[in-house]
Amino acid sequence: MKKDLLYVMYMGGPDSIEGIEEFLFNLFSDRTIIDFHVGSRLQTFIAKKIAKKRSIKVAPEYQKIGGCSPQLPYLKSLLEKITPKYQELTGRQLVTDIGMCYYHPYIEDSVKKHEGVDYENIYVTTMYPQYSYTTTGVCLSRFEKAQNFCKEPVIVKDWYMDEKYNKCIADRILKAAEKLGKKISECHVLFSAHSLPEYTVKKGDQYTQQINEQMNHLVSLTNPKSHNLAYQSRTGPVKWVGPYTDKELQRLADERVDNIIVVPISFVSDHIETLIELDEQYMPAVREAGLNIVRIESLNDSDDFADALLSIFSLSS
Repeated sequence: MKKDLLYVMYMGGPDSIEGIEEFLFNLFSDRTIIDFHVGSRLQTFIAKKIAKKRSIKVAPEYQKIGGCSPQLPYLKSLLEKITPKYQELTGRQLVTDIGMCYYHPYIEDSVKKHEGVDYENIYVTTMYPQYSYTTTGVCLSRFEKAQNFCKEPVIVKDWYMDEKYNKCIADRILKAAEKLGKKISECHVLFSAHSLPEYTVKKGDQYTQQINEQMNHLVSLTNPKSHNLAYQSRTGPVKWVGPYTDKELQRLADERVDNIIVVPISFVSDHIETLIELDEQYMPAVREAGLNIVRIESLNDSDDFADALLSIFSLSS
């Protein structure tokens, strides 16, 4: 049977409490994703300090979610679901593999397993729907340096406007309204995206533009009463893109905006930013103000998202 390869990348996440510091050091020392504008040696020194201090701070938060990032287990489960679907559609075997930038399995290690293998098609993408040079760009750069395939891979740089993927999110927005016991026309949708340093936008990064484009599309699919966009997960000594999600939620609470649906638009699976930052740190303040708020269910390894992957990666063509 002919074989194809799907190689998927992420920034990564720690697989244990002990791995947090290694992950954070790798992240903060990479000047492509966060540039402290102090030179490479000093940034490495600062990254060590931040990683050590922050790993102690976030360790209890990781303990709450099982002692590790759930992103990799969810991705493995998701890929296991699409392989039989792919074979049924194409008559070819699909081999899948994962590479990470800042934690195991590193891209530089996992990609080498496929050198010299006779794949008919090679598909490469990331689990970041929107393109940013700080996420997808970093992943693809590392992949290009590490790979030595005989066949040119098909690279999918972004998939934020894929129809089936957006239907997955739209369906969850409507289900969230049902959970609130309201019509979607009575709900306010707060889209929350991972923030980026402001200088990335000034350099022409496409991320915020694509976030806005996808948000407007989801609004057209669901027709909520009102909506707005905010950004979360800022850290480090640089200025980040705003407005900030925690501040926006406080503003909505102060203005007595009720029946809020939070949509983590740039995240496809649960992790510390959704389970801790949104669920435990930001959203309770709205409930304490006597208002209703709910976060949509993450896509994780759901069956409808697995079906959408075949469309996202053009694997069914």
